[in-house]
Order: sequence, then C-alpha cells, then structure tokens
Amino acid sequence: MRDDSNRLPLQGLRVLVSRPRQQAAAWQNCLRQAGADTLSISLMSIEPLEEKAAIEAIKRVVMNMDHFQAAVFVSQNAVKYAFEWLDRYWPQLPVGVEYFAVGKATANALRSHGLTAAEAGEAMNSEALLALPSLQKVNGKKIAVFRGQGGRPFLGEKLVQRGAQVQYCEMYRRQLPPDSAELLAASDFGRNIGYNFGNSGGMRGAKKEVQDVISVHSGETLANLIAVIGSFGRYGATSPSENSFKDLPLLVPGQRVAALAGEKAFKKVIIAENATDKAMLTALIDWYREN
Repeated sequence: MRDDSNRLPLQGLRVLVSRPRQQAAAWQNCLRQAGADTLSISLMSIEPLEEKAAIEAIKRVVMNMDHFQAAVFVSQNAVKYAFEWLDRYWPQLPVGVEYFAVGKATANALRSHGLTAAEAGEAMNSEALLALPSLQKVNGKKIAVFRGQGGRPFLGEKLVQRGAQVQYCEMYRRQLPPDSAELLAASDFGRNIGYNFGNSGGMRGAKKEVQDVISVHSGETLANLIAVIGSFGRYGATSPSENSFKDLPLLVPGQRVAALAGEKAFKKVIIAENATDKAMLTALIDWYREN
C-alpha cells in the first residue's frame, strides 16, 4: 500500500476517457481534480436519427403521448432528444402519464423539464427499475420507452411479460467514431511510459512513469473498445497489441459490464456501483489505494 499523505488520490494514474465528446468533460474534470492525467479518445458518438422512416416512427409515439399511462427514459440522451420533439407537439404535457428514469442523471434531466420521475436504485440499471413497486402491476398499460436505436431489449421484454403494451421510441443512434482506432493506436497509451497531459489535453513536460487505466461507462462502449483494439494490427508493428490493452486495469459500471469484460479476457476489472462520475471515481480511488 502506498503512502498517500502528500498525494492526490489518483496521482500517478492516467485514465483513458472513452465517453462521447459532448459528455467527456465532466468525467475528465473529476479525474484531474483527484490528481489523474487523462487521455480522451471517444469510443462512442451519439447522433440523432434523421431517416424518414425513423422520423415518422418518432412522430407516431410523440403525437400519441396522451394514449400512454407511463413513459420510461433510458438515458439523458433519450430525455434530450425526446423533449426536442415533445416541445413541438405538447406545449403542456398530457396528464396521467407516469415517468420513469434509468439512472439518477436521467431523472434529473426529466426534473429539469418540470417532471417528477421514479428512478432506479443505486444500481441504476433496467433490473433495478423493474424492481420498483409501481412497475409490478402493469397488465394492460401502454408504456412508451424512449431510447437509442437497437438498445438493450431486457426492459421492454420484461414489461411485456408483465402484460404491458410497450412501444419503443428510438431517438438516436450510438456508433463508433471512425477515427477512434487510429487515434488510440497512434497514442502511447498502454505502453507504460506516458506523458503529463495538461488541462487542454495536450502533452507537456518530460516523460514520466504512469499507470494507465481504461474507463468505459457502458457495455456498448466496452464492445467498441474490443472492436478497436482488435483492429490494431492494421496500423503496423509499432501499434499496441490487443493483449496489451486487456492487461490494463479496466474501470466499468456494474456487474453486468464486468461480466462482459471477463468474457473478453480482461484481466483486471474495477467495478463501480453504477455509471455516475461519483461512483466511478470512488471505485477507482478505492482500487488505487489498495494497489
């Protein structure tokens, strides 16, 4: 165990921040305030759906909002894009709709629109949301689920099993940014000797010893990471190997993503209670203190 008396809790770590570009800054700031260096290479981008068929499908749900007894929002992005539509058609939202959020940040996003939302517990996942008493007896209820394209089907399937009529409203797509693999392959991340990254993200000063850690905030981001490191061979002999990245500590939100990491042979998995910056930071500090 190291002597932390004169150190910031994450001093000596460099963390790969893989969040979408528009969501990375808050996580980077948390890490830097705790003493870590960061390298931000987004492994996920969020884009609104703009195809004609997708737009018509969104309109059908939004314009019939008064026909639903409940609406579930799976993410802050779902709230953001949904209210771009809801504000067009519903100057005042219909009464009689219960609102649910997967995660505290998503619930807070709904509250910013003046709504009271029931939310999952500390686990902040579909399983925790489904455990709420108000979602036990849903037989015959019409429930709208606002989410990204091709999202995890577990929530909707369970609600249907309980007798609900579920209508998905897919607002956005998640995809791997095209430059992610090239940027990560060209970086010195995972090669033991790092640089001190300034607040602007640029390199400064001399090389120094660092411990590199990868952070991912979802199972889909982990899947993108696996795709990226699996493609490193195309960038030549000087690029890192897939195995070198699987040897690095990997910070994940919750047991489900940890299980996926284990299946893909990541050797050191740090498990946070959920995907909030607070929980992720706490798990990383606790792990680093003991290693």
